[in-house]
Amino acid sequence: MSTVERRESESSRKWKQTRRDFREQLHRRLWGGGQPWTFRRRRVASLLVVAIALIVTAWTSQSLHAALMRSSVMTGWTLLVCVLMLFAIGIRRRIPILPLGTMSTWTQVHIFTGLFAAGVFLMHVPSIASGQLIADGWLEGTLSFLFLAVSASGLYGLIASRRLPARLTAMGSQPRYDQIAWHREQLAARASERLDSLTSLESQTVLGEFDDQYLRRYMESPLSWSHRLFAHSFRRRRLVIGLNELHRYLEDDGKEVANELSGLVRLRDELDTQHALQWRLRAWVAVHAVMSTALVGLAIMHTIHALQFVES
Repeated sequence: MSTVERRESESSRKWKQTRRDFREQLHRRLWGGGQPWTFRRRRVASLLVVAIALIVTAWTSQSLHAALMRSSVMTGWTLLVCVLMLFAIGIRRRIPILPLGTMSTWTQVHIFTGLFAAGVFLMHVPSIASGQLIADGWLEGTLSFLFLAVSASGLYGLIASRRLPARLTAMGSQPRYDQIAWHREQLAARASERLDSLTSLESQTVLGEFDDQYLRRYMESPLSWSHRLFAHSFRRRRLVIGLNELHRYLEDDGKEVANELSGLVRLRDELDTQHALQWRLRAWVAVHAVMSTALVGLAIMHTIHALQFVES
């Protein structure tokens, strides 16, 4: 064997080994290499099942259409079953004592059934092919809008249920939602108490004016809607900067009180952020449940109406 042939043979062996190592590494990453099923493996397997189910549904729909049969009946029934399955998780949440499986399993089934239902919805609504997401007619149009709204809220809930609890945990203490108003009142009372403890007349005047104009309104006000929706810290930063700028006009006792007030403002802002994050989760659950209930009702009405049309 010549030198050139030996080099080509060695290069070929290295290339085959590289491809083999890559396949084994990819297999270990996706499937765990024979280890117990991890979250990643379950997620990949679930996505594959959803993809295969959508391919089979699309092939069946096209076969029925080619045979001059109503493929919309098949996709409609499939979509109704999916909607009822998605609605079942709300019922499962209200009866946790029954042996119906864990909430984690139900949540995963809910997520991937929702993905499958979204794909079937694209097949079922013919107007989507022309770029019209909302179907014609008040019943079909409302049903299309509700399905898209529920799907969007479900996507938001999927993201929020993973990010918001992590943000709450990173903030440290987590007061109960129904006790946040009491904690807010305690912070406002503490701020008033520290202002009343001032002995220097100049500090009383400077901090008293600041309290009348800015601080008291912030400490005693309820959670604003802008903070509830976006969880910003604009007012906290302005108040802390304002208190720091007052140091040049304060005596020693006033500077100490101003620093404590800055700390109370930060605690109030943290409390408002926790309130906003917890409110978002609660509001999402309520809105998603209401829209899902309306979706199920309209879907059943649409099915009855469609069956009457098919029979006629």
